[in-house]
Amino acid sequence: MNVKLAMEPDLSRIRWKLTGRYVLISAFVLLVFGIAVFLEVSRARSALLREQVQQLASAAASQMPLILHEVEEYSHLPNQQTQGESGHIALLETKASTLEGKKIILFDKDRQILSQFGGLPVDLKALKALKHPNERQYITLANGVAYWRPVYLRESTEANRELEGYVFSTLSTATTDRELLRLRNGLVVGGAVGALAAAVLSQWMVASSLKPIRDQLQRLMRFTSDASHELRHPLTAIRAVIGAARERGQLDRAEPELSQKLNRIDQATAEMTRLVEDLLLLTRLDRAAPDQRHWQQFDLCDLAEDLAALYQDRGTAQQLQLRCELQRPAMVHGHPDQLRRLISNVLVNAMQYTPAGGAVTLQVQQQSQQVRLVIDDEGPGIPSDQRQLVFERFWQADTARSGPNAGLGLSIARSISQVHGGAIEVQRAHGGGCRMVVLLPAAS
Repeated sequence: MNVKLAMEPDLSRIRWKLTGRYVLISAFVLLVFGIAVFLEVSRARSALLREQVQQLASAAASQMPLILHEVEEYSHLPNQQTQGESGHIALLETKASTLEGKKIILFDKDRQILSQFGGLPVDLKALKALKHPNERQYITLANGVAYWRPVYLRESTEANRELEGYVFSTLSTATTDRELLRLRNGLVVGGAVGALAAAVLSQWMVASSLKPIRDQLQRLMRFTSDASHELRHPLTAIRAVIGAARERGQLDRAEPELSQKLNRIDQATAEMTRLVEDLLLLTRLDRAAPDQRHWQQFDLCDLAEDLAALYQDRGTAQQLQLRCELQRPAMVHGHPDQLRRLISNVLVNAMQYTPAGGAVTLQVQQQSQQVRLVIDDEGPGIPSDQRQLVFERFWQADTARSGPNAGLGLSIARSISQVHGGAIEVQRAHGGGCRMVVLLPAAS
């Protein structure tokens, strides 16, 4: 039989938490890296496009004097209107074949089109919004990047230069957009593959890191089991000797001081015996797979009702009111003695911290595929940051819920609930006290 430690689920949760954090960190690093790469490539491509469109405008500006001269000659021809409507200059048209995805428009100084060539469609509405047309500037279009440049006849000084016209050059960003799209898709796929690889490697790394801890826990449980067995025998012998002396009347004939000391030893031995038995029970619950040979199908309401009747006298002595709210049937499949121990531990814990005059309520009901056991008390309650700690072994709070009997009771209750496929949790009761909720699978 494959034995599974009850402590291993805790390590499994730690393993998955650590793996998840490693994956998140790796994914975050990959995301930041991908964004940085994408932004840097995008910036570089944008800078390259601006440089290219500026060079295109410079090349066209160098042809401005020739174009103006040809326009002046065409103006004396009979078909000047036809030539003007064509909007093209023969010298520039010869270069149109190399201007795919580009557009160059030449304007005179009155911002009237002299010539245009290139196949890129351009919306000239953006030019109407220019606030400083006599300054060089970049213009962002929907389908490209453009550059506006005034052309002067002489540019030696600001005073003696003469405006000849304007050059408007445009480059399409379609190719760059496709490259950036491929880059983005590549980064996404690479990031996903990297995150998957990080998850696999994180699982292996965390498992390797937790292996010494798991081995140490196994050794600790074996030590606890062996120590408990070794301690039980001398404790049993001590109690047997004191019990025999009490039966023979030897304690009654002994000096009062000696008799009192022996009684204290007997009480301390009894407490130690209970502690050792609890440790042995926890060890068995931790190390062994659930042995269902002694499991039965029964109504949990019957078990809760018996325990409520058993502790009724104790509640009366503590001036407590013990209430039962049972909704039959609430069928479960489990070990009756272990489930009795679970309810007893939780019930005793609730009675221990409920002040005189208060009430402890025990509820059992079946909800869908689960049986819900709820025990409410009217004690000081448990702070939210300590509600998971109450199930730790030997944990004691520094608040009002700590006491001389704090120890392994709730740890045993949690282990029993886990062995039966259920869970136990702490909540805040409606009256401000503590509510213990036990969920068990309902019997099919």
